[in-house]
Amino acid sequence: MSIQYNTIILIPYRQRESHLEYYIKNTVPLLRKHLPNSKVVVIEQGNTKLFNRGKILHVGFKEYQHKTQYFITHDVDMNPTEKTIIEYYLPDINDNIVKGILTSPCNTLGGIIKISSKNMHQINGFPNDIWGWGAEDKALQNRTEFFNIKKETILLHYKKIRDDEYFKTFDDINDRQAKNHTKNYRLHYCNFKNYCIKKKQQLILESGLNNIEYTILERKNLNDYVELIKVDI
Repeated sequence: MSIQYNTIILIPYRQRESHLEYYIKNTVPLLRKHLPNSKVVVIEQGNTKLFNRGKILHVGFKEYQHKTQYFITHDVDMNPTEKTIIEYYLPDINDNIVKGILTSPCNTLGGIIKISSKNMHQINGFPNDIWGWGAEDKALQNRTEFFNIKKETILLHYKKIRDDEYFKTFDDINDRQAKNHTKNYRLHYCNFKNYCIKKKQQLILESGLNNIEYTILERKNLNDYVELIKVDI
């Protein structure tokens, strides 16, 4: 299947109607202007389970695996200025780079990142079992480091995010919940780095894009640039 898009911008989503409405009204026109051969895909978790950011992003990675050159993962409450889009979203990246356009407070791969489709599938995406608030951004960083993909940080969350030159943001709604935070933190921040290469490879291969399961409940275009895919995971 031939490449159809330069970039697919993936938004993991649940019950953030006002933020999504603002994003579509204010950010999408800027994206359309500067990334015309691209698309925003909102992946909505449609069940009552704990939020699983990595797993619902996987839906977008799978549905557009052979259709795009790059993915940008993008939280719905972060709205880039035109300057930010031009300087940080547009440039191509090498296959050995993942760009942290706006990284997490710990400088892990949360928030907004740009990565090639090839690399995302090479590292097998996120683990599928991170339910609730916790360490999916660190797990992704662990996987990129295992495959020697270099992280290039552009903006560090909370240091420049409040500067309107770069982003307009809203207060984060913690939809992910903290039930499994300690377990997730221990595994991905503390334990993973101490495992041998064989054990790390085993963990990466046993949970990720290669064995994601989901059911599409609804799929529709919100406009000619934005698609919504509602899923049960």
